[in-house]
Amino acid sequence: TTTTSSSSSSQTKPVDADCRTKMAEWCAQVIDFVKFSRETVGIGMSYLDRFMASGVRRSRTAMTDRKEYQLAAMTALYMAIKLNEPLEMETKLLSDLSRGCYTTAEIASMEIDILEALDWRVAGPTPLEFVQHFLAVGLHDTEAANHPAVEATLLDFSRFQTELAIGMPALLSATPSRIALAAILNSMEGIDDVALNPFERITFLRSIEATSGLDPNARDLHPVRSLLMDGFVQNAGISFPQVAAQLGLGAQREEATRAAQASMAASSSSDGSGPEVSPVCVSANVSAISKKQRCV
Repeated sequence: TTTTSSSSSSQTKPVDADCRTKMAEWCAQVIDFVKFSRETVGIGMSYLDRFMASGVRRSRTAMTDRKEYQLAAMTALYMAIKLNEPLEMETKLLSDLSRGCYTTAEIASMEIDILEALDWRVAGPTPLEFVQHFLAVGLHDTEAANHPAVEATLLDFSRFQTELAIGMPALLSATPSRIALAAILNSMEGIDDVALNPFERITFLRSIEATSGLDPNARDLHPVRSLLMDGFVQNAGISFPQVAAQLGLGAQREEATRAAQASMAASSSSDGSGPEVSPVCVSANVSAISKKQRCV
């Protein structure tokens, strides 16, 4: 009786930042297991955040009920997969991942509620898409355009930061374009002046500002950059200036990127600590699902 009461109490606690972080980690585990794009996690979390901010009745309920919040998070990921990946995940599989906490009907009902709360606006640009656009526009008028390794380095490190941003509740108010620009500015510190000289840096940033209206020197970018920088150092174990001084471009750049990605993957992998990944009751060990159940 005590256990049941305790479980019920934990489910009806208000949702906090830790709940969101845990659900983002769980979504990443699912996506990594089925070998989909990490960007899909960001899209799903964007659906979730916008739904929670919509103020509709069901989102208000989810704010005070962790089980309802978890259902919304899982459904948002399901929607992101269905709209952005080549294969669709069955609602039956999602129900199995919840260990029977939610039926397929409940998932379908939540999907409709989220779509209506978002006014069916489910194709917004992601931070990574802004990164790719800014790089294409900004580097076009520089000598760096003739050096693919420069663009590849900026893209690799910026992508890593956009993935880290998904699990940062402090960045909920930051627009995708600001996250993208902050990531690029940080990544530029990982390239020395030989590969991207000061004049080219200025030209690059002016091109971005001219096309986007975003000021690279804006004060509100500083906290975004700081959070992404701290996340990068914590996960990769190296700062951007150290990258520029010690690793540079080419094969060594790839080594640094692989190390950063391996560190990130290790931090979100299922290793027996899965029960803490969810506020309520999602399956701890995603890999326990048979391959034939992964998607259809």
